[in-house]
Amino acid sequence: MTTVYFDTSIIMNESFLRSAYAQAILKACSLLNIAVAIPDIVIDETLGNYPKKLNVKARAYEAARKDLAKIADLEAPAFSKEGVFDAYEAGLNALLEKHEVTVIAYPDVGAKELVEKAYECKKPFDEKGIGHKDYIVWRSIKDHIEDGDAQAPHIFLTNNTRDFCDTDDNDNVILHDDLSSQIADDALKPKVYTSLKAFYDAELLPNLEGVALADIPDLNAETLDELTSAYLGEELPQRTAYGIEGVPFSNEVSIVHYGGHQIEDTQLSEFEDDVIIEVSGTVEIEVTGFVEKHAFYLDDEEGLSVNVIDGDWNDHVMLVGTTVETAFVLSIVYSKEDSAVAGYNLSLPQEIDAYADY
Repeated sequence: MTTVYFDTSIIMNESFLRSAYAQAILKACSLLNIAVAIPDIVIDETLGNYPKKLNVKARAYEAARKDLAKIADLEAPAFSKEGVFDAYEAGLNALLEKHEVTVIAYPDVGAKELVEKAYECKKPFDEKGIGHKDYIVWRSIKDHIEDGDAQAPHIFLTNNTRDFCDTDDNDNVILHDDLSSQIADDALKPKVYTSLKAFYDAELLPNLEGVALADIPDLNAETLDELTSAYLGEELPQRTAYGIEGVPFSNEVSIVHYGGHQIEDTQLSEFEDDVIIEVSGTVEIEVTGFVEKHAFYLDDEEGLSVNVIDGDWNDHVMLVGTTVETAFVLSIVYSKEDSAVAGYNLSLPQEIDAYADY
């Protein structure tokens, strides 16, 4: 039986496990007899970060609601946070219980050990000795493996590549040697995936029953293309990223317009009443961002391939834009019981994310 461990970054990236895609993954793990284990500290980090994210989104919603009300008749109600956290916590606990997720207890780690390990500056600590929560996450997983409480092979899902990971000669993400060297048996060392999507493609999809699009009620190639267009149109405008491959600027890139798309491949997998439809292809997007003025003027003779929107944004940078074609993968969760889409997940493989602390 494979055992897969979730880090906080993975949970937060999937709407705190509220997305239909994440819940479909948990269901597929249950059906394929893959054990899911989450360190208790990850649960605590998740519950600690949820109200922070909720506050950020609520403030943004309220600001937008007030601005719209100034220029148009608006009936959108104010958002109340009362009871939201309690409902989320109860829902999370119910989800973990439903899919028989193991919650790994905190390891027996004292303050003295944390201080000593911090001064060693080995992963998951950084060069300044910061990383005590990551250390507890790792010790939870390591102890769970070594105590014989879980069966190999082991898989670690984390997007925190800075503190847990390294790359091999082929640029594949692997567990950092500071960590993998702590487990003597190579067969017990966890394989790393940096997203649920990567885990699904490599570990779940090959073991799920395939299904043809013609077997799905109310779906065909035309309606799938329409759904793809609608979801790209909903998700892409105003999406931000640290950078996107092929875009000659980074740090704060905003997608402001979605052009056309081209579907190149479609894969379907079925488990119980759910179908995951993976649609991949390319999409044309218009993006904006900032470049240093000196970089713009001192670049090669042809200059940067961008349009200047505001050449005097401030003393140091100018606002620029460009249009690029980039890859997309749209994972649609379809409920056969309801004959309707339950949710979807959109990823841009060429999107570059800055590191986020959790």
